[in-house]
Amino acid sequence: MNDFEPFKFSIAEVKSATSSVPEKDWRLLRRLEIPDHFNNPRGGVLKRGLVIDVEATGLSLENDDVIQLAMLPFDYEADSGRIICVHKDNAFEALREPSVPISEEASILTGITDKMVSGQSINEQAVASVVDTSDLIIAHNARFDRAMVEKHWQCFTEKPWGCSFSSVDWLREGFSAGKLDYLGMQFGWFYDGHRALSDCEACLALLAQTLPSSKQRVLSVVRETAQQTEYLVCAVGSPFEEKDTLRSRGYRWRPDGLSNGKVWWTTCLDPEAEVAWLRSNVYHFEKVIPVQEVTAMTRFSDRMWDF
Repeated sequence: MNDFEPFKFSIAEVKSATSSVPEKDWRLLRRLEIPDHFNNPRGGVLKRGLVIDVEATGLSLENDDVIQLAMLPFDYEADSGRIICVHKDNAFEALREPSVPISEEASILTGITDKMVSGQSINEQAVASVVDTSDLIIAHNARFDRAMVEKHWQCFTEKPWGCSFSSVDWLREGFSAGKLDYLGMQFGWFYDGHRALSDCEACLALLAQTLPSSKQRVLSVVRETAQQTEYLVCAVGSPFEEKDTLRSRGYRWRPDGLSNGKVWWTTCLDPEAEVAWLRSNVYHFEKVIPVQEVTAMTRFSDRMWDF
């Protein structure tokens, strides 16, 4: 629970005082309205977080480009994960003209057209001034957002990142999907999605929630996951006929043409066990298998492939 809710009105203002319908039989969706404070401070050590969101010309990390960037700073207690203050006055949102045309699908989703971004640019110093004060950057699908922003703004490479999408086992917490708009509805709100700052606000509201199964705050789970050291394991030269074995294990394909590409790969916490599994189930013989350390400084970034 938070001291302040992200809504303009309470359920009591909508529900009839004489209603006999039990609350378990209905659900109310309210428009999301981020408060200036989610909680009153309790003396814990405060850290500065930064939620970011990117809108792009499409979904390809290699071929598409940024058309909108938004950032929303906030303070939180490191020990409890309670979000305290939202720095709305320092929120950032801007459009930029991309190097490729906006796809029809992206324009429909975001409402952003080629005409709207024509001649627009994003000041690098303005971006850095927001990023530099932050201790942790969080995105909902950081694998996409980090790769896109690091193409243009060096400051994003110098900070640790977390992801509210991949860090939480949403299925085990009782949710059938991890999309931001769906999760918001499950927690009781709707919002005007697919514009960058609105998505930042929705992500921040999600970080403030307590998970129904583990009873942890979403922000605490994201931070704990970010602080873990993982290992990139590459199944180099794996037999073609073992592709389904690798895929069922959770391996992904990195295409040819990318740095250290044309390989099945995964990340794990125990690289020795993973290498042993590869030798036993994929290669069936001794094999030198590349292993690369991954931390919050490189996680979700193409720089994790610099080896």
